[in-house]
Amino acid sequence: MQPNKPKYHKGIISYRELDGFNQTFFDQINAIYLGRVSYVDWIFGQLLDGIEKSPMSNNTAVFVSSDHGDFAGDYHLVEKWPGGMDDILTRVPLLARIPGGKEGHIVAEPVNTFDIMATMADMAKVNISYINFARSFLKQLNGAAGNASRTVYSEGGYFYHQEFEPYDPEQEATYKDPHNLYYPRGREEVEEGCPRAVMAKTVDYKLVYRPDGVSELYDLNADKRELSNLYGNSTYATVQNNMLMDMLKWMVTTGDVTPLHEDPRGLPKPPPH
Repeated sequence: MQPNKPKYHKGIISYRELDGFNQTFFDQINAIYLGRVSYVDWIFGQLLDGIEKSPMSNNTAVFVSSDHGDFAGDYHLVEKWPGGMDDILTRVPLLARIPGGKEGHIVAEPVNTFDIMATMADMAKVNISYINFARSFLKQLNGAAGNASRTVYSEGGYFYHQEFEPYDPEQEATYKDPHNLYYPRGREEVEEGCPRAVMAKTVDYKLVYRPDGVSELYDLNADKRELSNLYGNSTYATVQNNMLMDMLKWMVTTGDVTPLHEDPRGLPKPPPH
């Protein structure tokens, strides 16, 4: 475990009894994971080939992404973690094929998966009347560069007992069965906690703030594997403070927005006497 990392980096190893395995074991896990990714890439290629050969090629758009990644052996860890903001978990793939789009174009600048919705609406010329904070990346799909100054965000973790999955009545049997794959994770969540976290990421830096737990700051140009946590390092005090203030501004300005129109369903009717 690297120094100054959140405690789940140690907890996952302990609760899943991974400390007895050598580097070769984790390399094998990583290789299997990458092999499966390669297979999914091939399937996606088959799908695209089929679309190109069909009469729907000029009016079909395809987007492929994921809800989260997997440690898959990195840091000697496996699975995911609900409050983990490691790049291996939060930097998910995003591939798109649209009619007339720029073939082979790669966008290095960050986007959010929520932006897929805004992009689809932009393509379909659908006006979204309600307030949302997604941004269309249709211009990027046609060959433009992304926004190099943009900050993207992610949230996760738990504070309150009703948030923990092992306390969910529908999942209770899963987390009570010692033979179930998720049993160790459930024990760790309940016994060690899973502090809430908010991540802010730019092209150059990544900040993870945890009110109750280890916060993180990484220089992504010098430390792409996120091995050196710079949170609290005086050399990076300005970067840290600026990103914390930007995070506060984001949370205030993107909080709940009161709608102009009432829900047409109204209140439930009283029961008959």
